[in-house]
Amino acid sequence: MLDFMDYIQLAFSDASGWNRDNSYSTLTDTAKALLDFSTPERLRVHLSSLSTPQFATTYTLGTVGLIDGSVSYLFSTIPLDKTPSRSALISLRSLVPGYRQIYPPAVPLDLGLEWTLGSSGNTGAAEQALSNAYEDTGRSERKRKATLLHATLHLPPPTTLTALFLHRPSPTTKVSVALWSSQATNISKSASPQASILTQLFHDTGKYSTEFLFSTDNTLFGFRGLWNFGPDPRDSGGRNIATGNVKREKTSCPQSVALLSAGGEAYYSPTSSVIGLSTGVRFTTLPAAYDARSSSTSPPTLGGAGGSQIPSPISTFPYTLTLTLTPLTGSLSTTYSLLASPNLALSSRFGFNVYSWESEMVAGCELWRNRKKINLHNYNPDGSVDDLAWAKRKLGLLPPLESSDPASSSSSVSPTVSPVTSESVIKLRVDQSLRVRLLWEGRIKDLLVSAGVALGPTSAHTPSISCSGGSSSKGYSWTGVGVSVLYSS
Repeated sequence: MLDFMDYIQLAFSDASGWNRDNSYSTLTDTAKALLDFSTPERLRVHLSSLSTPQFATTYTLGTVGLIDGSVSYLFSTIPLDKTPSRSALISLRSLVPGYRQIYPPAVPLDLGLEWTLGSSGNTGAAEQALSNAYEDTGRSERKRKATLLHATLHLPPPTTLTALFLHRPSPTTKVSVALWSSQATNISKSASPQASILTQLFHDTGKYSTEFLFSTDNTLFGFRGLWNFGPDPRDSGGRNIATGNVKREKTSCPQSVALLSAGGEAYYSPTSSVIGLSTGVRFTTLPAAYDARSSSTSPPTLGGAGGSQIPSPISTFPYTLTLTLTPLTGSLSTTYSLLASPNLALSSRFGFNVYSWESEMVAGCELWRNRKKINLHNYNPDGSVDDLAWAKRKLGLLPPLESSDPASSSSSVSPTVSPVTSESVIKLRVDQSLRVRLLWEGRIKDLLVSAGVALGPTSAHTPSISCSGGSSSKGYSWTGVGVSVLYSS
């Protein structure tokens, strides 16, 4: 489960219009979420709050064996008032990484221009002001650039400070500066504190993306790039200023059923003479491949009944294939991830080294459990439970429940009944050495809880239970168990 600060950072990326999927660093994110998830190793409690739309705090306390804690603060120039911050209202799927659906490449638009328009109720005036801002890029009243500041202080010695600075100087550019500093230990008090800075420059055009990075640790220079095959989204239209309006939606390649992306990365450190090189390919299905409704928004085809024809789905299940190669070390890795149903995802990975002939096989899955429909008459507008809410609505003390959409009036779902939401998820992964990880994440009242256990072969010095049932120096036992609790307001 993501930390609250990571959740807010993703909300910042979405609010600023940044596509985090169009990057080589996220090429294998789906397989990593299903196969490389971590389980809690002890008891940890997180208390978080989005006190204002632009300021968030988090306090963390860990116990069992070693007591530690941390304090985190975050500030964003973009108001995140539309981001659910209460743990009772946050969607569990937005906190638990799983199968990630990739969408067609899109041209990054300057969505931040709307931030300076305020919360005006006049939509026409807002669109006209937005259009004028596009026409005159030199206006002094242009928006503030999207910026995020985040700092975390780990309190127990050795004290560690981590900080992050994110800035969006343009719709296609993002700058990231990360700082890590650790206090010297008692043994080496005379030594200077350890610190390193990582600077990254991202550029995304929709068709391709590049990333330049520099780290003060060993003076490391790096480059990453990703290229999307197929139509160029920059040639599919863009902003329509002639009509006085600006398209708020991202322009994307129409009727794309699959996406093939290829990229690579290279690193070099002149200090330690270290060279790194890798390349990878990703093939994934797009929503148009299995959802016929996405085709209904495309221009009608000639020759059909009534002048239009909606094509049928091409594939039943969304899937993602990746292939990565590290030439210098001879490592080859392939992954296959499948979304068998809205509540079930499967993934597998096979790795092979051509130099040592070592191989790796990992399989994993995640299974979601949906919550039963609840009666909204017993809930206040803020989400709190109130058995007398229905009476207060009759007396006019609470606003009435919103009626259902006329377009969906044929549906059997009542407007007084909440839609089905995800309540919990179970993740399981196992490799060729029979190392198993089992993770349960769900909601208990207003708390978000993660509980996991890791099992595997134990070393000769670790007491365990042997296969015959007696005590033995070698066997199979748990290697980690823990619980993590998150509450946010």
